[in-house]
Amino acid sequence: MSKELDLQALRLLVLLEEEGSLGAAGRRLGITQPAASISLRAFETRWQLRVAERTPRGTRLTPDGVTVAAWARDVLHQIDTVRGGLQALSARRSQGGSDLGVAASLTVAEFVLPRWIGELRASLPEVHLRLQVQNSDRVDDLVHSGECAIGFVESTRVSEDLARRVVGTDRLVIVVPAAHPWARRSTPLSRDQLLATEFVVREEGSGTRSTFERALAAQPRIAMVATSTTAMVGAALAGVGPAVVTPYAVRAGLDTGELVEVRHDLDLERPLTAIWRRDRPLDGPAAALLRIACRAAGGTRPV
Repeated sequence: MSKELDLQALRLLVLLEEEGSLGAAGRRLGITQPAASISLRAFETRWQLRVAERTPRGTRLTPDGVTVAAWARDVLHQIDTVRGGLQALSARRSQGGSDLGVAASLTVAEFVLPRWIGELRASLPEVHLRLQVQNSDRVDDLVHSGECAIGFVESTRVSEDLARRVVGTDRLVIVVPAAHPWARRSTPLSRDQLLATEFVVREEGSGTRSTFERALAAQPRIAMVATSTTAMVGAALAGVGPAVVTPYAVRAGLDTGELVEVRHDLDLERPLTAIWRRDRPLDGPAAALLRIACRAAGGTRPV
């Protein structure tokens, strides 16, 4: 049997996790619930995995399904990025218009930037954006090289020759599944207790990883390194280890009780920062995007 990836089944898994209902997931894809059920069964047969369980109360992901959905979200994000880029190139060739290169770290790109870009496009519909989603160190490189006019990072490490403006803050949380012993603690975890534990962490160069290391004042013990927030959350749910993530990414899990936020003694607050080259003052769409970000998040003066 073919082992080619079925993108529709992968989208169904992601939507099933988001919606909590196979029927709702199918409607978002424009297919019926029976068709959605057939698609998932074919996926399970092809890969010899049980990714969803059917109960009298509906359909929900199994632990394997949660893991596959986390992987799928990354794959689908890349596919959608390519599709969007192709559409933007096509539109620019046929209609003309200005082009704006933007680089953003994962947290900003997934949870904050879409609203800012939506507002920018509403006021400047002729602008065509090229968005690159990278870790904070790579965003710094893209702006420094001039490949992108403006970048957004959640790291305090920014090249000295780049201009910057803090446009908001984010506070990371430590989460564990409900069955983890830490989920029942009533007292905060100390730094020594955290240093003795293996964590699910982002790759080196990410703002999330550097914030955690700065707060610990040491390298954490590592159970797994993930290149995306969704993969971290999936690993935490599967019991691989506690994860340090933005609360945006675990709101649903915290609301349902599948994940529990752990109290601790660390300072995990971090700035969300816009960066651009000092020798290239922002103008046009890039300056407009910065104004939108500052207005939305109460940004401070540039430095």
